[in-house]
Amino acid sequence: MLKYDLLNKTVGKGFADSFEELAININDTITFTRREMIEELGCANFNAATRLQKALKKLDIVSPARLFRTDPFSILRIKGIGVTSMYVAMCILDFNDYSVAEWWGWKETNHTKFSSFKHRAIKKASKHKQEV
Repeated sequence: MLKYDLLNKTVGKGFADSFEELAININDTITFTRREMIEELGCANFNAATRLQKALKKLDIVSPARLFRTDPFSILRIKGIGVTSMYVAMCILDFNDYSVAEWWGWKETNHTKFSSFKHRAIKKASKHKQEV
């Protein structure tokens, strides 16, 4: 990633400072600036990170360990959560050395696409009046 000084000189201080703003701030264990999201997590969708942050707060998920113990269906049933927000969640788990494949619980024989997975999560939640 470009250094702060180069960004400051070329595109301006406002843009350079925006990389130091918090993108996700749940607590001390799940806090990343925009720069850290790019450099450490390897993802840069800040809008998805904001939506994920709201969902994690709604579900009272305050640590990567708690995120790992939470079923992906519970997160997906929240309106506004899609594949990009789930990707950010997977990046957080991977950064903290949790198995993303184990979290999803998918076997190698499961070929379900994400859109089908999301549809089933919403349909299941709406039947039980659980969609948030």
